[in-house]
Amino acid sequence: MARIIAQQLLRHLPKDRDDILITPVPLHWTRLWSRTFNQSALIGRELAALSNMTFVPDILVRRKRTPSMRGLDVTRRRKAVGSAFAIHPKWKGFLRGRKIILIDDVLTTGATSDGCVSVLKRNGAGWVQIFCWARALRGRTQDHDYGALEA
Repeated sequence: MARIIAQQLLRHLPKDRDDILITPVPLHWTRLWSRTFNQSALIGRELAALSNMTFVPDILVRRKRTPSMRGLDVTRRRKAVGSAFAIHPKWKGFLRGRKIILIDDVLTTGATSDGCVSVLKRNGAGWVQIFCWARALRGRTQDHDYGALEA
């Protein structure tokens, strides 16, 4: 499935792909251990392979396990992921001015991807674009217009 999804996402890549890094929204190690895979990482790896772009699976780390987001409103989701993400220590200082495509498999309220984008930008990323496969629509979010997902 990851390859099929990546093939569909290819058309949305910028024409100028030089120096763009692809990275996934990370899972907490306990969730990765129980699930055995990170769907966003699988999609990102395939997208990088199909586009000859660089895939860096560990720019972001999930420092704390967050509860299931199912059924939580925007405010509770933002609170749950507020300090969940960080830059992996080996990538500190590497992101200055970098262009990054962040892979998030499902975007519901945007709280998770917003948390990741915030950490990436605070650590020097010059440009971050979110690629997601599915958009959950359970009523309108009041905080964002996700027509254009460039941060």
